[in-house]
Amino acid sequence: MADPDAADLNPVSAMSARERQIAGDRPLYGILCLVIAGFVFSFFNAIVKHLSTNGMPVMEVAWGRYVFHLVFAILYAGFAARLEKPAGAVLPPPHWFWPPHWLQSWREMLRARKPGLQFLRSLLMLATTLLFFLAVSYIDLASATAVAFVEPMVITILSHFLLKERVGIRRWGAVAVGFIGVLIVIRPGFGMVHIAILLPVLSASTGATYNVLTRIAARYDSNATSLFYAALVGCLVLSCFMPFLWQAPTLTQWLLLAALGLSGGLAHTLVIRAFTYASASVIAPFIYLQLLWATAVGYAWFEMLPAVTTWVGGAVIMATGIYTAHRERIRARERLAKLDL
Repeated sequence: MADPDAADLNPVSAMSARERQIAGDRPLYGILCLVIAGFVFSFFNAIVKHLSTNGMPVMEVAWGRYVFHLVFAILYAGFAARLEKPAGAVLPPPHWFWPPHWLQSWREMLRARKPGLQFLRSLLMLATTLLFFLAVSYIDLASATAVAFVEPMVITILSHFLLKERVGIRRWGAVAVGFIGVLIVIRPGFGMVHIAILLPVLSASTGATYNVLTRIAARYDSNATSLFYAALVGCLVLSCFMPFLWQAPTLTQWLLLAALGLSGGLAHTLVIRAFTYASASVIAPFIYLQLLWATAVGYAWFEMLPAVTTWVGGAVIMATGIYTAHRERIRARERLAKLDL
């Protein structure tokens, strides 16, 4: 995803055997969820561009995004817990004056077993957010989205060095070709679109590191915990800067900030559902439909169309991303075959 938080929860690594069984039975639901999430993320990025190009500081836009995202994260954590009646008690049906009893309290649901790890990945998410928000304030949505699609290639590199995952020669070749696609979009020395076109590359790098750490965090903490910490740390850090650059938002801007936080939360939820219904290798190609959404939203909202080189480079990046997902699927089958033996 082009959005910095598109892979925030990395639900695949924490899926149970039953969830994987469901995933094989309902791939169309997973595809639909991911396609809708791509549109929501494009709408999300358009709000960022609208606010930042109309005088609101990028850090304030990010602050509003995190504040409302934190609200969403707390609500998500609450609904993630299951209801339970007290032992031996006979209770009437839930009513407005009778609060339900939770199987897990919100405090337990949000407790991190690896707080240091959660803090580090949350700072990386914040850096990813700020870099991408700054990028879309200068360049068109489609170009920023196309360059940001290099993130899976960076994840491949980091997975090899940090997680000690084996990467074959074919995947290394795909990574190299993917970066050639990025160079086609950026056009260094040949009329570069804007120096800000480099920011999605940096955003993809910090985002890839963030996603690798999210894989590790998923071994210890729930999705709700990771979502909550990412929102909390971002909100607290950015709040420290607000006294120095605050510009009082208008009512319309407050509504857009709320839409920003809630649409980000909605998109994350759709991504969670997508990876619950279908395996990553099945739905990965549909991630790249976001480039079409970004083009459509960018033209409808800002009357901006990407250059031809963006389409060419984007196609190269998408092809390598799909091939990488294909190789991941083959490797997953090989691992399962070894387990069966």
